[in-house]
Amino acid sequence: MRFKKTPSFVFTDTPRKRAALRRKQQRERDALPLFADQIAEEQPTEDEVMARRAVLSDQQETRWRSERAAEWRKARRMIDSLPAEEGRAIRRVWDCAPYPADPSRLLGVLHSYSLGKLDLKRPPFPLSKTDAGGSRIADLFAKPDLFVPILKARDIAEDPDRYPLAERHAAYHHLQAAASKNKDRQRAMQDRVLASDLFLRLGELEEAHA
Repeated sequence: MRFKKTPSFVFTDTPRKRAALRRKQQRERDALPLFADQIAEEQPTEDEVMARRAVLSDQQETRWRSERAAEWRKARRMIDSLPAEEGRAIRRVWDCAPYPADPSRLLGVLHSYSLGKLDLKRPPFPLSKTDAGGSRIADLFAKPDLFVPILKARDIAEDPDRYPLAERHAAYHHLQAAASKNKDRQRAMQDRVLASDLFLRLGELEEAHA
């Protein structure tokens, strides 16, 4: 199941941050010029501020990591509570989703499914694996070597699960090409719709049907 590794963040003490702090403290003194000396005495040193920020940064990262881990555990519990076939289908959809592999995104997919807004057999994106960032691993737009006639391409688009992946891929490209050249606007639009539906069915995870 897709998983995006939690990035690490380390607070860095830089001259730019110190310069910004000096400007901030100067504005505080300028706002009340009669009390500028008193304000200056009460203002922390740059070293104190930077040390405090480093501690707060570590605490925030620890808290963020804990919350993220809790979301992953929640999502996995939700998947494990589903019937086995549904759980496998959810994992398949998640592995093909065009979103970063963050737990909040996975919880969003599960929420959409619970509301009946997500069809696990026909999700609103191709069934082709994506990486942790949501980018497609396979190039579904690559031109295939196989050629199929337009009539067969339409038949394939009507019932893609009956045909091997290579033929589905070729049919998609042929339908796109036919739609762009066809002067019959109605037929061209029908071919574009068929191509669009077929595109959603393309994917390396369907190679078992080939």
